Amino acid sequence: APDAASEAVRARKTTPADREGFLAWVMLLPAVVYIIALVGVPFLLAIAFAFSDVTTGDPSFDWVGFANFEAIFADGVFWRSLGNTLLFTTVSMLLIVVFGKILANILVADFRGKWVVRFLVLLPWTTPVALSTISWLWFLDSIYSPVDWVLRSVGLIEENVVWLGGPGTAMTSVIAVHVWRLTPLAAVIVMAGLVAIPR
Repeated sequence: APDAASEAVRARKTTPADREGFLAWVMLLPAVVYIIALVGVPFLLAIAFAFSDVTTGDPSFDWVGFANFEAIFADGVFWRSLGNTLLFTTVSMLLIVVFGKILANILVADFRGKWVVRFLVLLPWTTPVALSTISWLWFLDSIYSPVDWVLRSVGLIEENVVWLGGPGTAMTSVIAVHVWRLTPLAAVIVMAGLVAIPR
């Protein structure tokens, strides 16, 4: 009798929807194709292009070996760009983590008006990039900057600072904008972790 019942169950499992292994692969296939098409193919193309003479507007593919790498490593602009990237990443990520932790502790605390504080904290992250870019360009303008006006009123500077004109001030400005933009996201992530921890 048990053999007959199991045979009946196996006979009923004839459609593709009844086969779990097949159904799992069918459900995963769109995601796998998506990842291969948008991540895998560009990654392999980038590696292939690194060893070729492909340029914008000239799709001809000629193998040049390590000539591109030799030219880059001998270029002073590359090393300066690499140093700027490392400085920007290190300083901005350190500040984002520290400020994100501080803001997360503030957001987790229970006090009156916490919803207003949460709104103000999340505002930089929800602001459209185009709008925040225009706002920051105005804030950092060399003539009409309100930042310069405040610093002059307090007595910290005597004349306007060209925020985006010098290497040091430009890096500081870009790091400040990046930290302002991503700190709310870090705060929300840390806050979610803090809320999940039992008291």
